[in-house]
Amino acid sequence: MQKQQLLYKGKAKSVYETEDNDLLILHFRDDTSALDGKRIEQLARKGVVNNRFNAFIMQKLSDAGIETHFEKQLSDDEVLVKRLDMIPVECVVRNFAAGSLVRRLGLEEGQALTPPTYELFL
Repeated sequence: MQKQQLLYKGKAKSVYETEDNDLLILHFRDDTSALDGKRIEQLARKGVVNNRFNAFIMQKLSDAGIETHFEKQLSDDEVLVKRLDMIPVECVVRNFAAGSLVRRLGLEEGQALTPPTYELFL
């Protein structure tokens, strides 16, 4: 399966068409963002870690009988998925207070969060 036209580039992934209209390739990038995307930096192997974590979660969901878009892992940082209509939900896990969490809750920047916070944004 070969990457073709770039369809979408988000904070952490790029989505590409393939020769099969029903399948897409997700490329997990090493990009990290801060300040609501105003600062972008590279974090070595972030894409690899996120791709492996994604594959792990998709396998657990499949094992539990939950259908997903996951088809197969293509490389360290790419995965083949079924085309679908995306529900735009952003998931953020924080180990330290930063960004919008600091502004919303009045926490000190860099404060350790125990347990980590998990936020969903629509």
